[in-house]
Parts: sequence; structure tokens; C-alpha cells
Amino acid sequence: MKILITGNPEKGLASALAKIWPDARFVSRATGWDLTKDAAITELSKLALEYDVFINNSALWKFCQTIILESVYKAAKTAHANLKIICIGSTTDRATKGSDWIYQQEKKALRSYSNSLNIAGVWGGGPLVSYISFGTLSNNQTKHPDRVCMDMDLAASYVKWLVEQPPQISINELSIDPIQVTR
Repeated sequence: MKILITGNPEKGLASALAKIWPDARFVSRATGWDLTKDAAITELSKLALEYDVFINNSALWKFCQTIILESVYKAAKTAHANLKIICIGSTTDRATKGSDWIYQQEKKALRSYSNSLNIAGVWGGGPLVSYISFGTLSNNQTKHPDRVCMDMDLAASYVKWLVEQPPQISINELSIDPIQVTR
């Protein structure tokens, strides 16, 4: 199985995914790609057609993760490629308190668009899209010292589980939070 992943294989969730799939191709600034540029997103969309799975992992800014999803999905649908797309979100997409932090809105957009494209794929053919969101991951422990954080390798194992699901089903969305109180 050929896997393409956005993100730096030396950092964050991408580093844990690199342990699971050491032969995966990673696309990020660290590997010479600036995915905030339209030309790079177009090139990534063409590249994704050579793969079985595309993991849209990077926490990019200015809604780039959603724009990348749109571009890769449309390229795969046009080419009739049997591409499985997995988008990595954040459980902050459920936040309802007022905030000027745009990250929450970016993840809400990614979640909504992932859901819409997956339903289109289920009912009309085309790529299937799964959205998986995590609560605070262990790479953010210093930023949130009072939170229980999810181990990065455990989070990556859930992504692997999504990839390994049988082709006749589609898992639209998973939302996973570490428990914050002792039980």
C-alpha cells in the first residue's frame, strides 16, 4: 500500500505516522514543499493519484488543509482514482465559546467539508474521506501542562486503524479525547 502524508516526519503526529509507515512519502516544508502555495497544492493533487491513501495531516494556516482536501479530492474524482483520504482534525472543532482564534474555525471547515465529500463518495462514487479529530496530543503537553494528553503513537494507531478498514465500508468521522478526570 502506497501512502502519502502531509507533515514533517520529524515532528508531531507525522513522526508517529512515520514509525508505522516508514516507506510513506511525506510532503512538507521540511521535504521541500510549501503547501501554502497554489502551485504546490496542484502538484500535490497530481502526486496523490499515484497513491492508495492520502493522509491530510498538517495543521496548516489560512484554511490550507481544507483547500488541499478540495484539490486532492477533485483530482482523484476526475481521474476515477480509488484514493482513500484521511483528514486529521482537532476536537477544538466542537468549541462553542466565543473566540478570535481562527484555528477552531479552520478545523470546523475541514470537518464539515470532509463529511460532505465522504457522503458524496458513499452515494455517488469517488474517493472516500474520513475525518479523525484528537484532543490535546502529547506534543502540546508543555503548552497545556494541566491537561491529560494523548500519546502520539496511540493517536497514530487510530489513523492506522482507519486505513485498514475494509473497502466496502466508510467511516465518516472519529472524535477522540483523552479523559481529563480520574475515574
